[in-house]
Amino acid sequence: MRKIRSALLCMLAAFLLAGNAFADQAIAPTVEEAASIEPRAEFYLEEEGKDFAVGYQDPTLEIHITEGRWMDTNWMAARIKVAYPTQLRTYMAGGRYGKAQTEYVRVYAKRVNAVFAINDDWFNQRPNVGSVVRQGVSYRERCKGNYDVLGIDDQGDFHLFPKATNEDIANFPGTLVNTFTFGPGIVIDGEPQEVTVNLDMGAFANAQRMGIGQIGPLEYICVCCEGPEDPGSKGLTIQQFGEMVASFGDVKLFYNLDGGSSSTMSFKGRTRRGEETFFAKINARNNPKERVAGGCIYFVSAWHTEEETQE
Repeated sequence: MRKIRSALLCMLAAFLLAGNAFADQAIAPTVEEAASIEPRAEFYLEEEGKDFAVGYQDPTLEIHITEGRWMDTNWMAARIKVAYPTQLRTYMAGGRYGKAQTEYVRVYAKRVNAVFAINDDWFNQRPNVGSVVRQGVSYRERCKGNYDVLGIDDQGDFHLFPKATNEDIANFPGTLVNTFTFGPGIVIDGEPQEVTVNLDMGAFANAQRMGIGQIGPLEYICVCCEGPEDPGSKGLTIQQFGEMVASFGDVKLFYNLDGGSSSTMSFKGRTRRGEETFFAKINARNNPKERVAGGCIYFVSAWHTEEETQE
């Protein structure tokens, strides 16, 4: 099975590299527009014995899902590479800022045609905290020097603002498309960081965790771990979470997001009823508990068929 899968991945990698020959079928989503390209079944990678897809590959988007254990805890990681920075996007509950609305991440994912999605920082439950920029629009700048802020610029690059102030955000020389206030930054320049402040993220408890990081240009990683409420896992402190991610060896910057039962990865899998869907929750599958979120971070395809391009 491993040989078959390796051969398939090699073939698909060659297909991805050949994508430039079909550049007229790859359309970069603009910052302003809603995603309109639906995930395509033929691009998902399957593996025998798995109840979720282990990857997705088209000429503009590559995703690979891996699993493992660290300190008696299960983890899941998604490595993602895109062709355009605008394929990394965010969505707010209700489609707009201003209300403490919530929904399941898998529902957001279906609404915006996300190939892969995770929960965000739950900004709308903390109306007086931090920086909130979504899809190029700044909704809030209330940084008081206590939270690390993650910024993503218009080139798709990540920037960490440790203990950010409003001035730090205002003085950024580039263009920030999305910002998140939760944190902290737990891998910086490839090195795990010591975590000494708790704030309100349960830093020192063994828990489920979720985070997002950058590996290289237009290449990202999303990682989650299970917690003590999940059979067979103890959970990790935030510092242990960072140490685990740093052990992967190629993550340059990694930022902690909302965790606990909010930790959600949405991808192709099966619902609790056994129905196959592109938008299932694939992590912590032995725990039926699922919490709603205020929004999501997601990745879309930019690949059109010839017929769609002509339309």
